[in-house]
Amino acid sequence: MGNLPFAIGFVVVVALLAVTHRLWVPALGHGAASTWRIAKITVAEARRRRVVQAVVVLVLLVLLFMNFFSYLNPREQARMIISGGLSAITVFGILLAIFVAAFLIPQELENRTVYAVLSKPVRRFEFVLGKYLGAMIILAVIMTIMTVVLVGVLLVQDHFVPDFDHSVFEPNLDNVIFAAVMSYFAVAVLAAYIVLISTVSSTAMTVIASFLIWAIGSLQSQIHDLAEAAETVFQKWFFTMFYWIMPPLENFDFRHEVSNFMHVSYRAGINAAGEGVLYIIIVLIVASIFFNDRQM
Repeated sequence: MGNLPFAIGFVVVVALLAVTHRLWVPALGHGAASTWRIAKITVAEARRRRVVQAVVVLVLLVLLFMNFFSYLNPREQARMIISGGLSAITVFGILLAIFVAAFLIPQELENRTVYAVLSKPVRRFEFVLGKYLGAMIILAVIMTIMTVVLVGVLLVQDHFVPDFDHSVFEPNLDNVIFAAVMSYFAVAVLAAYIVLISTVSSTAMTVIASFLIWAIGSLQSQIHDLAEAAETVFQKWFFTMFYWIMPPLENFDFRHEVSNFMHVSYRAGINAAGEGVLYIIIVLIVASIFFNDRQM
């Protein structure tokens, strides 16, 4: 698709910033401080949720348990650990994003705590950005811990498993970290969409829509094929719309290449990250517009 997504995304971002300049230009002076303050409060609230703590403990136990598959040969054992570990980081990272981000704004509205926050010199878009930033901080910490545990398990295998294939392990460790970082980008893009939906929907509907977006975003190549094979103009338009609107989450997935010791294209990862940042900016701008127009 070349540089077309970047060009379209850049034009959209510039247009949205121009249209919404009355919202963010007057707040440049104190907006960062307000956003950061809300982010810190969001992190503190997420830390108190037992479901988040339980999921983190579960994932860490799963990653550690992978260290005991000694019946496999060293290469297959490494393959299984890398594949299972990266899958755990990706899947549980996305699940945490859904169950953290989906509660950010609807819960504030249901508890009416949002009124106390917005009664202070805090603009609505600062509130949205602060909530998103707080969610991404807590998810970054959790996914970093999971990645460190996975790398630790691989290091244990490297030092204590006889006849371990060092020629495979040493260059692949960097790829494992790279794949985990790309998984975080996927989580960040999905979280932005979740925040957008939460500005106009209830918690339950936000969770349901989040799972649908996750499913559709993970099948973008199939949707593209359906658009190409469409027999009618309506079908082609329908699938093309989904292809461009839904986040291309599969572009951030490098688990297959890494776990099978294949060549990993860092360039493709950088391009996917660039597209992800554009998606995040556009979606958060739209979310701020929707939340600013919401009657409360």
